[in-house]
Amino acid sequence: MTSPAPTPVSTSPRNLIRLGFYTALGVAVLYVMALFVQHLSKAVLAVATPFVVGTALALLMDPIVDRLERRGISRIGAVAIVFGVFLFFTISVSYLTIPLLIDQASQLAQNAPKSIADMHDAVNKYLTDHPKIGPIKLPTTIDTPLSQLSAKMVTVLQNSAGGVAGFLLGSVATILQIVVTLIVTFYMLVDIDRLRARFFFLLPENRRATVGEVATDIGDVFTGYLRGLLIVCAMYGAATTALLYAMSFAHGEIAKYALLVGAAAGVLYAVPYIGALSTALVTFIVAFAAGGFQFGCWGIAFTLLLNQIFDNVVTPRVVGGGVGLHPVASLFALTLGGELFGLWGLLLSVPVAASVQVVLLRLFPKLSEPTPAPFLRAQGVRATESGQTQQINGDEPSEEEKPQMEKERPK
Repeated sequence: MTSPAPTPVSTSPRNLIRLGFYTALGVAVLYVMALFVQHLSKAVLAVATPFVVGTALALLMDPIVDRLERRGISRIGAVAIVFGVFLFFTISVSYLTIPLLIDQASQLAQNAPKSIADMHDAVNKYLTDHPKIGPIKLPTTIDTPLSQLSAKMVTVLQNSAGGVAGFLLGSVATILQIVVTLIVTFYMLVDIDRLRARFFFLLPENRRATVGEVATDIGDVFTGYLRGLLIVCAMYGAATTALLYAMSFAHGEIAKYALLVGAAAGVLYAVPYIGALSTALVTFIVAFAAGGFQFGCWGIAFTLLLNQIFDNVVTPRVVGGGVGLHPVASLFALTLGGELFGLWGLLLSVPVAASVQVVLLRLFPKLSEPTPAPFLRAQGVRATESGQTQQINGDEPSEEEKPQMEKERPK
């Protein structure tokens, strides 16, 4: 039985006008929806900071609350104790440090132009006195490019220091965000177990075990990394402050900015790779302003040495062996996070990327399997004991590996 032929579409002017009207209407509706989604996402991002920070603080403090609960203290009592200690510590530290930070940030914003101008003159004097370094001929002056760079550095320093001072002085918006953050932290601490249970209850029963394992892995990576990183950042900031105060015995002017640079160093240490270079640059500027070019170089040397001690000794012991991300993946996550969310993106991009990696390893277990040595040999590399790879240096494969290599060798 043959199917009836399709009814031809009328191409009368009336139908064409109707088709054009509905098409235009559909496009207009989609455009309005896209604008609404865009404005909604911007609004959510604008107000999300206190909620994200409050939730993160609650997750960090939740294990301590759970320990107190296991000792017979009620949930609300344990939350009151932990939150009260946190609030007391935060207020005490703020009361002791904020006035000094405001004063030092204001001084840096005021003195930045003179410091950068002195640096500009010192570089030009060095070029005048040293026309060559070995066979390399140096320019007699770099006024044009250095002037442009100096102007940008002055702007960055003044804006950064002025922004820090303005933030610490506390506008209405800043105070409101702090209050909302504390409220979110308290209520999340009280109800976090109930919310977690509700989430699992709403999942299909056959998915709860898998989701629970993934959530546990993500929680271990994320909260463990953040908790350890907060401790290390506080230690690094304190060590940098102590270093600058120690350097003030040689040139006392550097003590004017010791606490401010230490606080900035503690925050910047949370940003891999970029933080160390930024801290070294800021230290050079304040050390140069205090004692000249040679003192600035010593400042860079001491800062980088301190950073290496923390990277190789302190951080692995406190944070652990990292989050398992390849350095290239970490750099990509940092770049993408900074582009999308600014400072918060830089701070949270690495643990978020590590959490994504945890999910991928759960979904695709083969990703976590090491590459077999025969396959590596077939591709021209060999596995080392440290788990890294290197080019073959004339090593002969074993007799057992040769058939596998021939099978896996690319055609």
